[in-house]
Amino acid sequence: MSDNHAGISFNIQGRPIAKGDEPSEALGLAMPGYFAAMRIPLLAGRDFTPRDNHSGPPVIVVNQAFADKYFPGQNPLGEHIQVRIGDDVMESPVRQVVGVIGNVKQLGLTAASEPEFFLPYAQAVVTTPYIVIRTTGDPLLIENPLRAVVHEMNSSAPVYQVETLDDYISKWAAAPRFQTFVLTCFAAIALVLAAVGLYGLLSYIVVQRTLEIGLRMALGAQRAQVLRMIVVRGVALAAIGVTSGIAISAILTRLLAQMLFHVRPYDPLTFAATAALLLLVSVVASSLPAFRAARLDPVNILREQ
Repeated sequence: MSDNHAGISFNIQGRPIAKGDEPSEALGLAMPGYFAAMRIPLLAGRDFTPRDNHSGPPVIVVNQAFADKYFPGQNPLGEHIQVRIGDDVMESPVRQVVGVIGNVKQLGLTAASEPEFFLPYAQAVVTTPYIVIRTTGDPLLIENPLRAVVHEMNSSAPVYQVETLDDYISKWAAAPRFQTFVLTCFAAIALVLAAVGLYGLLSYIVVQRTLEIGLRMALGAQRAQVLRMIVVRGVALAAIGVTSGIAISAILTRLLAQMLFHVRPYDPLTFAATAALLLLVSVVASSLPAFRAARLDPVNILREQ
């Protein structure tokens, strides 16, 4: 998810294409066991093995998005692809597709998975590798033993940027997490303002209708009826606001799509939960002036009027 990838051009054998018009996709280099360590599923064919080295036949593994784009409705295994990188950049060996893996999040959690192909690291040594190690315990505890092993193998090889995958993802998610926190704070403030506003409006209505309430109770209206009348009025006002808010949100929510992960912009559960929360707040805000109105003494009200 570092968005740090190289787009490398290639051509599929049997599909003539003009020079300069070759497609390009993200390139990955992997050693045997990488996909298993990262829990990237092998959907078809095989993983890289130690035999896929400098002296072995050139091979390539593609992800599902690559297969869907360039081999729709076909089995890509056995197809031949010439990648413009490898043991000899000038010769660009033709590689056979030996495996198809699941898609990974290359550009971030909210971005769609892009087509990507992988070459065996032993056949395309072009960069300093990142080593992935899966442990059964605390991964940070193996940092020092790891450095010692690397030093034993090559005392001049540096080991740097040692971090857990959780920390790596956490750093990537820091910006959207902060944005979500700010939006949540504004939403909480808006909810409090709505509750205070509703409470103030209903309190004002109760004051304006004090004489009416007194007359109703003097003529036999029960306290429960007065209580229900005020609460229903408050909930009705809130329902109008919630309905209008849902309609406006349905239009504007797509602007937040890039900040959502595993939540659809029009997720019905989220909309229902938000509406229920706002209605609950309206009931609570309506209950206070309603209880005050229900406790009014009709005799005192009529005497004052």
